[in-house]
Order: sequence, then structure tokens, then C-alpha cells
Amino acid sequence: IITMILLFQVFIPFISINVMAVNKTKEDILNNMTTKQKVAQMLMPAFRKYDGQKVTVLNEKIENLIADNSFAGVILFGENNSSTEQTVTLIDSIQNANIKNEDRPQLLIATDQEGGNVTRLAEGIKGPGNMALGATDDSQNAYDIAEIIGEELDAVGYNVDFAPVVDVNSNPSNPVIGIRSFSDDANKVAEFSNSYMQGLKSKNIISSLKHFPGHGDTSEDSHTGLPRIEKTLDELKQNELIPFIECIENGVEMVMTAHIQFPKIETQKYQSILDQSEIEISATLSKKVITGILREELGYNGVVITDAMDMKAVADHFNKLDSARLAIEAGVDIILMPVTVSDENGINEFYQYIDDLTDMVENDENLLSNVNAAVLRILTLKENHGLLETYSNSNLQTKINNAKSVVGTKEHHDKEWEIAKKAITLVKNDNNMLPIRNNEKTVILVRWEDEVLSGEYAIAKLKEDNLISDDMDISVYMMRNKDLAEIQEVIKDAKNVIIITEQNSEARLAQDLYTIVDDIIDFVHEQGNKIACLSCVLPYDTARLQKADAILCAYNATGMDYFPDFENGSVMSYGVSMPCGIYTAFNLNATLGRLPVNIPNLNDNYKYTSGYLYERNYGLQYEGYKFINGENQTFNLTEDSKLSFEFNIDFDLFVKEGRVYVDNNLVDRTNYELSKGSTIVTFNDEYTKTLETGEHTIKIAVNSGEIEANFTITKTEETKTNPPTGDNVLIWTSLAILSILAIVAIKEKINK
Repeated sequence: IITMILLFQVFIPFISINVMAVNKTKEDILNNMTTKQKVAQMLMPAFRKYDGQKVTVLNEKIENLIADNSFAGVILFGENNSSTEQTVTLIDSIQNANIKNEDRPQLLIATDQEGGNVTRLAEGIKGPGNMALGATDDSQNAYDIAEIIGEELDAVGYNVDFAPVVDVNSNPSNPVIGIRSFSDDANKVAEFSNSYMQGLKSKNIISSLKHFPGHGDTSEDSHTGLPRIEKTLDELKQNELIPFIECIENGVEMVMTAHIQFPKIETQKYQSILDQSEIEISATLSKKVITGILREELGYNGVVITDAMDMKAVADHFNKLDSARLAIEAGVDIILMPVTVSDENGINEFYQYIDDLTDMVENDENLLSNVNAAVLRILTLKENHGLLETYSNSNLQTKINNAKSVVGTKEHHDKEWEIAKKAITLVKNDNNMLPIRNNEKTVILVRWEDEVLSGEYAIAKLKEDNLISDDMDISVYMMRNKDLAEIQEVIKDAKNVIIITEQNSEARLAQDLYTIVDDIIDFVHEQGNKIACLSCVLPYDTARLQKADAILCAYNATGMDYFPDFENGSVMSYGVSMPCGIYTAFNLNATLGRLPVNIPNLNDNYKYTSGYLYERNYGLQYEGYKFINGENQTFNLTEDSKLSFEFNIDFDLFVKEGRVYVDNNLVDRTNYELSKGSTIVTFNDEYTKTLETGEHTIKIAVNSGEIEANFTITKTEETKTNPPTGDNVLIWTSLAILSILAIVAIKEKINK
């Protein structure tokens, strides 16, 4: 009794704290906030660099800015992530700065971890990227990649991912979306976006769809200009809005806006501060778009966040306070990066911005009403993710250790590799150049220094999986800043050449980059050799590469700064798509993807036309290892003296492994003969006599795996009626007695 009393007394304080935490409702928090605190709760700053140095540790000025203002959260970029331990420590310090002066809800810690070419973690997986995921034609892969990304983000302290990109890349000339989109088909984008969102959700990461109401049909980048889309609401409903509707119906909690003009929807004008011209306000600042379409028409009641307000589409044309007022009036909840914080002047400007915005809100009841509604939505989001409770600043080392055990593990990278392999798409393969199955000299031509490691990593994986021999003459050569003569000298005696191409815009197709590719292709053919092109960014350049013998698409060209070594400490994140593309060029058993976008024909000036060279979902497949004869056949060993199986496997590929299994038992080589040409395995009489009648399996091991099939054995024998022997009588008598005893036992059980 005394022990129970003591325990009760010890735990009373903790019980009280929990009750208090539960009672700290979002309504209580909102009602106790000043107007200035409410305004700050609608802001999300970034601290990428300060005085020219990457912000990987909080300095005093930034810490005080966070401590003095009840921000909604903070967004971090690649500059803020140098290692797993550093990121955990930085985020921990940011959350602690938030409660330095007063108890507050935790911060939303956000980043753009889309996967592919837009990733921020230093040691997490990059993933193949959205267009590559679309090429796998299986949305489960989007879920699986997002699940890993979510687990890694959660481990280091993030709770918001500005992903997935749900824009439909319907314009091949789009300069900013491109491979960040799953497809140019709205329904496919909807399916993959929802799967990606659910993968993040499974790890308690908040998804933010972007960019509403759609950034896929632009030919201008909102980072550098103010794009314009001439579409009506009905036209948007037939394409751009489909993925948003799908994800809203499935519970998305945050939507990011687009800095794009939609003049057929929003006609409100603003005098640009750039040149004093009259311009239509962008979707980010449009009440018709944010409240009218997103909230009222689509029924979305979650948090709306702007795209970065320091992008030129807004910053060049709108006064900072005017854009904030318009965004709040439109129904936006969080204003992202309204002031650039890169030095002390930026810090001071941010303080002044908050003061001025507070004055504006306090003098406008309608604005204040919108602010109250916005803050309540933000607090509701935080409540749903346990962020109203005070941040626990204990056990930093435990958090670091946990993150190191999660982020960028070999298990995660292995899963990433397997998914990325499924995306590689074969669109041309004249005379079955691919997969490369000879052991002749091969040269892989890349453009950048970090891509040399990508090629070497692919070679290491090929040797590890026995797809090429250890003594094969295969090398990687960087052709950047090399003249054609130097490149020709390297490849002149190479029977196989693979060249990496990287298209980021339509304009590039007419530039020297592709002219030299033409010259290299011609030179290789003049030598009587073969060349394959590996398109590693936008797949639209496949129309420009038609002179090549074969063309593969990988959808991402992120390289490697370090060679992955999982045996010695942390592994920096690396691009997986290019190595997978090179690997696939040798892998007969590859599961190949399908184009997620239509590929336009080109005119004589290398401009896109309205016709298609390859249509969406197009993709070739390799003819894999298979049985030519023997599979699913019945062998009567009384009539057939030999048991033979024929395969379409090169003799050398087979004998390198040279293992034959029957019923999962390794067969000794003395029990069969091996014929060259089409590989034939013939079992001898002594062995076949040991096989019982009925179903059997045969498995053949080859360099890149194995193939397996079934066969049936029968044996014709004379039918004889033999009198029962003494042994048979004894067996049948025993069975009869056991049956009687069983029946008696069952009856007794029933009677009981």
C-alpha cells in the first residue's frame, strides 16, 4: 500500500501535465493570441544562406527572429542539410528557438523532397523522380518511394513535404515541371499522386500538393517570369484539376498555389511595380481561384500555402504588403518566404514586414476575419499531427542515433534501385543491339564529372550480378570540353558505345550538344560498330536521336559525388536513374517501363510538331531467357530414352553459372551433357531412371538470374493383377482396425 501511495505521488505531476496538454485546444490558443502573433502564424520563412554562408547552424540573429515571432513553420533547403546528424541538430535548435520566450505549438518544418532532381536531404534516397515512377506503370512504386522518403523525413524532424507535384505535364516545352510530373495524362497523375500522398501519410508526413490550379501547361518558369495560361474553368476541370480533386477526396491536408495568370478566370488587374503595366493577378492572389474554385467548388477545407513569394512572378510585379493583402483576401493560410533572410538587413526587413502587416490587419475587419480563419486551419492541422503540444527538447543524441539508423540505409537504397530499374524505357532497338551480350570493348560517354561515378557504379553492379565478366573492357569517358577528335580516338575500336543525353528544353535540341551526338553516331557506324543513346532527362529528345541503333529513357540525370560504400559510415545521396539505365543496357531479364508522356515529332528546325513519334504507354521489351523445347512437356521414360531441354541462352552465359536443379536439388554435371549453339541439356539414362512419375521442376542458373519450368514424367508398365501378399494383408488389416477404433472414439465423444 505504501509503495502504491508513493508511486501515485510521483506520477501525479506527469498526469497533471498530460491533462493540461489535452486541454490546450486550438480555440484556446487562437483566443489568447495577439494580432501580431496571428499574423506571424501565417508566415513561413527560409534561411538558406546568411552572409554568403550556408545556414547549417542557427546564428543568434536567426534564432531571435524565430523566438520573437510565432511562425507557422520554417522551410529548409539543400543548403541547410549537410548530414543526417547536422539536420537533426538544426531542426532541434529551430524547434527550441520557437519556445525560447514562450510556450507555443510546434513549428511546421517543411522541405521539397519530391524525389529525383528535387531533393534536399544530404544522405537520404533521391528516388528516381516522378516521371520515372510514372514510367513503371505501377502506382504502388510511387507509394513505396514516398513511404521511404516519409520515413527518412520524419526521422530527422521534418513534418511537411512540399510534394507530390500533381501538375500534368501536357506541354513538352514546360521549363520547370517536366520530369517532376508523373505524366501528361491527368488520370495517371491523379492515381500516382494519391499513392505518393498516402505513402507520406503512412509516416505521419503532411503532403502539400503543388501547384494549384496547375503548372503543367506553361512555357515560362514562375521563378523567373509570370506565366500565363489561357484556359477556362471548364478546361481546367477536364485536365489540370483532376489530380487535385482525386487527392482532396482522399484527404490531402495542404495545397500549394501557383504564381500563374489565368485571365479567363481572374480578371482583376494590378499595376506592376516593374514597368507600371496592367497585369492580371496570379492564382496565388486570386479569391476566385483560392476561395471560389479550391474551397467552394472543390470542397477543400485544409491549409493553403503560397509558392515562394520571393519568386520573380510575384516579387518583380507586386509590392510585398499588397501581395500579402491579396493572398489573405484570396483565402490563403500560409505565406511562404515573403522576405529574403540572407543578412542582417533581411532580418530587420522581416521584423518591419510583420509590424506593417499587423497594422494593416488591425485596421481591416475583413482581413482580421480571414486571418482568424487561416490561423484556426493552421492550428487544426497541427492538432491533427500532435504539434499543439510543447516540443520535447530532450534526448537529442537519441534522435540522432535513430535518424542514422533510418536515413539512407542500404535497405532503402536497394528498394530505390529495384524501383528505378522498372522505369527504364526502351523505345528503339534496331537489330537487337540491346541488351549488350558480347564481351567486346564498350565505352560509356557522359557529360559531367559526377556522372563518371554513375557509370562506374553501374559497371560495379553489372559485375556484382554477373551480367558482364570481370575482365570485360568497359570504361566511362567524360566528353565535356573535349573536341570531337579526342572523343573519336577513345571510341574508334569500341564495338559498343553508350552515350548519355540530357535535354532540359526544346531549344537545346538545335544546339551543339546534339550536333556532336550526331557526329559521334555517324563515326561509330562508319567503324562498323553500334551505339545506344540513354536519354537521362526529358524523354522528348528521343525524336532527335533516331540515327542511334537503340534508345533508352531514364528520366533523371542526377550524378554521384561519392561512390556508395555501405560498409564505411554514412552514404551521401546519389542519383539512381542513370546507373539503372546503363545497367539495363546489359540486362536481358530487365522489366522495362513505358513512356508516361507522348513524344512529339520534330520539324527540320528541331521544333515540336503536333504529331507524335511515340505515343504514351509505348515501350519495347527484351526477349528474355526462355525454354525453346522441353518446357511443360511430358516425357515417357519407357519410350523416350533421353530427357532434353533447349534454351535460347548463349552457351557462354550458361556455362559461367552452369548450375542445373531438378526439384530444387543440384544435379551433378556427370548426369547430363551440354550442347553448344542453342543451349541443350540432355540427362543420361541412369539419372532419368531415378525420377519418379509425376510433376517436376527444372531450374537453370544463368549470369543474370535463373529460369524455371515444369515437366512431367510418365513410365509405361505392364498392368498385372497380383494376389495380395502377406505384407499387403497385414497393412490393410491394420488400417481396418484403426478405422473401427476411430469410429468408436467419435461415437463416444458424441454421446458425451
